[in-house]
Amino acid sequence: MSKAFWDRDAALYAHDGGAGEQAILRDIEGEDPALERLSDKDQRLAGALLELIRKLVIPKDASQTAKRFIALCLHLAPDVLQLSQMGAAKQIGVTRASLSKHSIKLAEQFQLGHARWRKSEGARMRYRSAQFKAVQAGTHASFKRKGKRQRKRHTA
Repeated sequence: MSKAFWDRDAALYAHDGGAGEQAILRDIEGEDPALERLSDKDQRLAGALLELIRKLVIPKDASQTAKRFIALCLHLAPDVLQLSQMGAAKQIGVTRASLSKHSIKLAEQFQLGHARWRKSEGARMRYRSAQFKAVQAGTHASFKRKGKRQRKRHTA
């Protein structure tokens, strides 16, 4: 480092009674000076928020992280995004069913309870059962695809 750099740095911290030096030492030692200004309640809240972020983020996969974040927003406060589940799904290039699946998994993981916009568990089971029956009977919508690609019937 040049002498000019050190002189400029020293000039910056000369008038603060040593607070700048302490800030540098805290940075080197890895202490977070912002934590000193937070109350115990705010520190707990910050810790909980950090834990939530850690559970939502899938490292090196921004797409999955975005889906999980939006699904959580739609579950907790759907009016915040001012989008329907379908609208949010379209904007990030996924299906509504994908967002719904993420929302259900996150609700179970965080024990959030049932979102008001979701179908009841009984209705979900009935729809699921009907889909399985349609596949078995060969009448499922996926067997009637437009275009050349046809779904092959799987026998179980």
